[in-house]
Amino acid sequence: MDYRTLLNENQYKAVSTSKQYVRVIAGAGSGKTRVLTYRLSYLISEMGVDPFSIVAIAFTNKVAQEMKQRASSLLGPEANGLSVSTFHSFCARFLRKEIDVLGFPNNFTIMDEEDVTTLIKNIGVEKGYKRNDEIVKYAISYISYNKCNGIFPDDIKVTSLHNELEKKALVFYHEYEERKEAMLSLDFDDLLLKTIKILEEFPDVRDKWQRRITNILVDEFQDTNDIQFKLIKLLMNYRTSLYVVGDPDQTIYTWRGANQNIIMDF
Repeated sequence: MDYRTLLNENQYKAVSTSKQYVRVIAGAGSGKTRVLTYRLSYLISEMGVDPFSIVAIAFTNKVAQEMKQRASSLLGPEANGLSVSTFHSFCARFLRKEIDVLGFPNNFTIMDEEDVTTLIKNIGVEKGYKRNDEIVKYAISYISYNKCNGIFPDDIKVTSLHNELEKKALVFYHEYEERKEAMLSLDFDDLLLKTIKILEEFPDVRDKWQRRITNILVDEFQDTNDIQFKLIKLLMNYRTSLYVVGDPDQTIYTWRGANQNIIMDF
């Protein structure tokens, strides 16, 4: 495949670089995701990288599927074993294989946002509240904020809370975590947090995955939050290559903790 004829000069330089750590910053409509897709293809077809050793991350399932399809159309059978996924779907696959070290079954169910909201509202009803009472709505946002930032109920001291609403929300949070565990379920934040917990606390598991992974590629890197970046670093050792693309001016996930400084300080 002649990549020079398929890409412009700047795109070709970005795709064919041999550097270990690469940050591609480009504006809207400049073909960032195209560059990442061709980089995937280039690694496999020109640099001989095993598709199974690549972790490629997109921020939505739709983009992940499109990237996989484009790479497969470029590579043909060479793409066998290549996976492009979101952070959450990567972690779900990881946990199906590794979560037993935490004493949790690998046949867990994954709760979506609607499931989470329903569970919290049910807890509220059992406590005598109506489903749309202020405390129930507050508990939903309180739990979401803390989980997104990796803060668990036991990390929060009641004495540090500023008002009765927060204290009541913390009670909801404890109950929510207990119910979820009893249901053998994980929410989306759990997928990342439990993956990180395993990689931090079980060196043999971490070493196994670090040996397997040679290249990590991340699309829309400007939307990465601190928890996601921590996961990336835990999957890397001294020889892992990291290739990220993004545009700081397009950050759209600040409500989920996206940290623009991560791409700026890369």
